[in-house]
Amino acid sequence: MRVFLDELDTGLSPANIADALAEAARLAEASERLVIDVSIDGVHWEEEDFDSPTLTARGASEVRLVTACRKELLRDIFLHAAEAVLNADEQQRAAAKLLQEDRAKDAYPALLEALNTWSQVQSAMAQGLSLGIVTRERAQAEGHSIDTAIQSLDAHLQTLKLAMSRQDHVAVSDCLLYEFPQTTRIFATMLAAFAKLSTQPASA
Repeated sequence: MRVFLDELDTGLSPANIADALAEAARLAEASERLVIDVSIDGVHWEEEDFDSPTLTARGASEVRLVTACRKELLRDIFLHAAEAVLNADEQQRAAAKLLQEDRAKDAYPALLEALNTWSQVQSAMAQGLSLGIVTRERAQAEGHSIDTAIQSLDAHLQTLKLAMSRQDHVAVSDCLLYEFPQTTRIFATMLAAFAKLSTQPASA
């Protein structure tokens, strides 16, 4: 079995695919890089493939892995999340305007899209923090309280979902226009700051 990392032959001799992935990941981590794509004998692997003991226990002729710089990958995660927050804000304002015009049927698809965007932002943020470069302590030192921001977001989302379930269009509109914007600004500012911190030394 030949194992390639960013087109370079690693010289590894793993017994199976699982060992190949683990050993190649260790090589990548030693260079502060993360594996972002894997192909086995020319077939791209999806996330569920890695969770299959049957597949990972097999041998292969060729394993190819693509990596990315940890810090650059993290920066991009936070930048994309910050952009998504601004997109969610636009969706929410558009939905609020439609509600004020008694066009709830048109407003709710945009609103549901915004809620889905917030869910993606939270997932991206959790993924970014899991890399351990930007920590809660480091964020706090820069004046950003992650837990406070998340609690505020969760509170607004709960208020919004409750108003939606009651079809209280006035309450939904008020939440979108008067309560949510501050949390949106906090998240956009915080995520942009995290993107900058991602590529800076921890002591900076």
